[in-house]
Amino acid sequence: MEADVSGRRRRRPLAAALLVLAACLAPALPSSEARAQPAGSQAQAQPAEAPEALFQQGTAALGRGEYGAAIDTFELLADRGFVHPDASYNRGLAYVLRVREGADRPGDLGRAAAAFEEALRLRPGDADADRALDLVRAEITRRRSRRAADAVDARPTLDRVIVGLASERTWAAAALLASLLLAVGVALRRRPAGPAHVAGSVLAPTALVALLALVPLTVAARHLRLTTRAGVVVVPEVRLLDEGGRALPAAEQAPIPEGASVEVGRRSGGLAEVRWGATEGWVPASSIRLLAP
Repeated sequence: MEADVSGRRRRRPLAAALLVLAACLAPALPSSEARAQPAGSQAQAQPAEAPEALFQQGTAALGRGEYGAAIDTFELLADRGFVHPDASYNRGLAYVLRVREGADRPGDLGRAAAAFEEALRLRPGDADADRALDLVRAEITRRRSRRAADAVDARPTLDRVIVGLASERTWAAAALLASLLLAVGVALRRRPAGPAHVAGSVLAPTALVALLALVPLTVAARHLRLTTRAGVVVVPEVRLLDEGGRALPAAEQAPIPEGASVEVGRRSGGLAEVRWGATEGWVPASSIRLLAP
């Protein structure tokens, strides 16, 4: 299924994508006619409800300027569990184009940011999605500044930074390598005095230290994968609540702005537990868009 869509995905040169988004987010710039079009839209027909057919319908709606219809189609694809970076990118593009048309609704830029961030997670290194995400978040900051709202940027805590340096699989592979090196080092230390014994005396403690660091990192990465999901705020701003749904004192926390990336944990009723930088609390679940894992 994914291969079919890959074959039909639209060509979106970086310059054209940037022109579209710049036009959306800065009305003074000249309008661009660039539209997302699947390469190979003339390919064989698909069943009306097939994901590939819906993808083509949404992309065609973008080309006709029917941004609301395009959004509905790409959201339907997401609701059905269809995951593809081009579908996510097109969904984000539909939201920013609706903003450009002046028909935007509260949270449209946040939903665009969520879509572009999801595209980046699905296809790391996607330059178009990366630039688009930067432009959308810059526009969110500009609009908050215009409303005299503080532009708050939460930095991840050190533990999240370290764990996020690599994936769970990478940490596990490194821990396995360290354990193998430890075994080799111990074996070499048992050799009679000589170069091999010296090498083992250096290798064994070094590998042991590495193993003691890598195992907790692997466990932490696994815990985060199993208990949290990435999400993006899709309302103009949201304030943290306690688990009972009561607002925390304003002095204790700043509102989380639209488009901000958060970690989403447990759910309780209509609330979701989130972590934003070093700040933790609960928010209405409807204010967060979960990204595809």
